[in-house]
This record gives sequence, structure tokens and C-alpha cells, in this order.
Amino acid sequence: MKPLGLTGGIGCGKSTLAELMAKAGWHVIDSDAIAARLMAPGRPNHKNIVSAFGRDILSADGSINRRALADLVFHDSALRQKLNDATHPEIRQAWQAESAQLQQTNPENKIVVVIPLLFETGAEKEFSAVLCVGCSPALQMARLRERGWADEHIERRLHSQWPLDRKIQHSNFVFWNNGSRDSLQSQLVAFESTAACS
Repeated sequence: MKPLGLTGGIGCGKSTLAELMAKAGWHVIDSDAIAARLMAPGRPNHKNIVSAFGRDILSADGSINRRALADLVFHDSALRQKLNDATHPEIRQAWQAESAQLQQTNPENKIVVVIPLLFETGAEKEFSAVLCVGCSPALQMARLRERGWADEHIERRLHSQWPLDRKIQHSNFVFWNNGSRDSLQSQLVAFESTAACS
């Protein structure tokens, strides 16, 4: 069985749902964590990013200055695509390999891969089903402001992804995270019950 894909709007609760799924026995593969590892000095995407953007994007210790890189690409869609082209192939290869290893170890393993840009990168065909986490626009803005992000920065981030309603339309299951953690837990229990019967 193919793994599940998990996506959703930024600030909507993907990490919270992934944490709940891990506690329920799912193997969670986090593509953001993979991306961070692959950007470390000596790793493939570090070289790819330097090749694409030059050494000015490096910090004094030789690591990628992620904040400077983000400020650069979220101001320019062409540069954002350039970054995606330089990094996404290695990221996809890494989570595919991890998923395949888990399936080989035990075909009964329940696997979910968290990918913020799942639809944007055309990865949906890799999964048996896609889960999407959403919340109201007002709550989404409030959560992102709590991270210390300015409204201008939030808007740039939101515009770099598919709108939430479009992600919802293309997903197989939707979790609505406007309430408590317990509410999200209840939705997960209901989903697992439905999935077990399908």
C-alpha cells in the first residue's frame, strides 16, 4: 500500500496532526526536516543552492542563510521556482527512499509523508490518499502573526502556495483545525475508523 500524503495551508496544523498520527502508530516522514538536512554543508542541496544563487547566500560558517534565502525567493516567483528546481528532486528522492525502506521492513507499516507543497510539486500520484489540514483564514492569520511574522511576509508566503480551498478540493480527506487539539484527535480517530473499513 502506498503511503498517505499530508498537506494543508501554512499555519493550519499539519505538524499537530502529524504528531497525533505518530502517537497513533503512524510512521511520519517530514519533508521539511529532510529539506533542512539536505541543505547542510556537504549535502546535495547545499551544493545545488550555492550553484543556483551564489556564495552570497552563505553564512559565515558556510551554512545556507535560510532567512536570507527565504527573503529573496518570497519576493520573486522566478527565484522561488529556481529554488524549487534546485532542491525538490533530492527531497522527493529522500522521502521516497525512506518510505520504501519502511514498507520493505514491514508491509503493514502505516506511513504518512508531510509535504507542504504536495500539490504544487505534483506529488499526489505517489500516495494512496491525500489528507489536508485547514482552518479559517482569520485563525490562520492569527497563528502566523503569533510566529512574529509581519502581514506582508504572511501574504507573500500564502501567495507562494495553492489557496487552501484548492488544496481541499483536490484532497481525499479534510481535517478542520479551528478547534482544540482534542477536536483534531477526534477527527483522526474517525478517519482511521473510516480508512479501516474502506
